[in-house]
Amino acid sequence: MQISFLIHNGYGIGGTIRTIRNPARTLAQQHDVEIVSVCRHRDEPALEPGPGVRLRHLVDLREESPGYDGEDPRHRRPARVFPRAEARYRQYSALTDRRIADHLAGEALRHRMAAAALAGSARFDPARIAERHESLYRGLLAARTARGPRPRRPGTAGSLFAAPTRGRTA
Repeated sequence: MQISFLIHNGYGIGGTIRTIRNPARTLAQQHDVEIVSVCRHRDEPALEPGPGVRLRHLVDLREESPGYDGEDPRHRRPARVFPRAEARYRQYSALTDRRIADHLAGEALRHRMAAAALAGSARFDPARIAERHESLYRGLLAARTARGPRPRRPGTAGSLFAAPTRGRTA
């Protein structure tokens, strides 16, 4: 199974990357795992993702990099999808909106291909896993599943929850 974690910055040292890194390492023991960073601002990650975990980016903001995206005209246009009320809004742009959309479209295609391959042989029920980061999202989104949101331990920075994708394929 391919597992992809999409986060703002996989090259930093904050709590989100630490939170994602540990389950990614564990899952990589039995699955194909990648961490996809929306932005890349340094050559090497502050924290290694771990054995069997790939780290890649969608937008390269390293000025000396041959793949530098900072001069792309879409990077100068404001984001239309990322919420304006969020603290990181100015770090997002029309370019990040497009790259995130392309990434998610590719994930949806992989889910459909896997569903077709597994049809009749196994139950296939893809799920999206998200982290609600309390200091960034301030409760704007609430996850709902058939069983309700997963409770959050008091005193933690965020909570992990699973939201089933629309429709089920048998």
